Amino acid sequence: MTQGTGVPSFQRLVNKVRRIIEGPPVREKTIVKVVDPSARKRCPPCFLIGVYRSGTTLLRFVLDSHSRIAVPPETNFLSGLAELYGSQWMRKGLRGVGVDEDGLLERLRDFAWTIYDDYTLAKGKARWVDKTPSYVDILDFIDLLFGPECRFIMLYRHGLDVAQSMAVAYSNNGLAGPAKLYADLYVRSPRLAFTLYWADQCRKMMDFERRHPQRCHRIRYEDYAADPKGYLPAVFEFLGEEWEPHVLDYHKTSHDFGLQDHKIETARGFKPKTGTYRHWDRAETAEAARIAATVLEQLGYRVP
Repeated sequence: MTQGTGVPSFQRLVNKVRRIIEGPPVREKTIVKVVDPSARKRCPPCFLIGVYRSGTTLLRFVLDSHSRIAVPPETNFLSGLAELYGSQWMRKGLRGVGVDEDGLLERLRDFAWTIYDDYTLAKGKARWVDKTPSYVDILDFIDLLFGPECRFIMLYRHGLDVAQSMAVAYSNNGLAGPAKLYADLYVRSPRLAFTLYWADQCRKMMDFERRHPQRCHRIRYEDYAADPKGYLPAVFEFLGEEWEPHVLDYHKTSHDFGLQDHKIETARGFKPKTGTYRHWDRAETAEAARIAATVLEQLGYRVP
């Protein structure tokens, strides 16, 4: 556990009062039925890529508020497909029943695209965006699966703010997956572990951007949360979609809620959370800065 990472009890009380006064967030649960293949239309693919706790959920709700864009809760299943495709043992078995590498990829592509397209059709929309932070680790597989028409929104947030937010979740037993493994291995300081995790993940994202600059749009959480009217229209322009000002009132639109969406239950607008790491002691801040300095500078952030 790490000291100083828990959410203050006063803030929890404030959140409860807000839920009582304002009511619960607008929720819905889309039921996706089997679609007649003749009625199915392949929709343009896009992925919102960002490290956990980087503002991906907020941006997801904004995008999902658009009349043509469907953004489901975190899907996760592509990681399983990537594991299947990358397993020599499984591919050897499939070759035994006549499915070679190209045939396997085509089957996986059809399966994945169908999942997204049916969801989009059920929502009455025309295109989809997937927001699953763990997909940072399978960017090349996603690119292989969906091809050159796929677009990527690359979202970044200051690494020490990300580490602080992840440490809060970790201390409350609300964090799992690869990020938790970093903290479990670096027990001296979960916050430093998550700083390292953030830097490693951002390097993967920036490397992918360098190799596919025309298909990636970079945006920072601090920028769009502080000035949504100034920074968000460019995201929709990148997707070839008209700007719809009502997306800024994302909390007035119905959204499907997923496992991570409780973090935004009380959100009503854009209130950037920055500098949350500033209560760290000097030694820990200095060590985190050494870990993240290069990546912070490359992304245009101040190194503490």
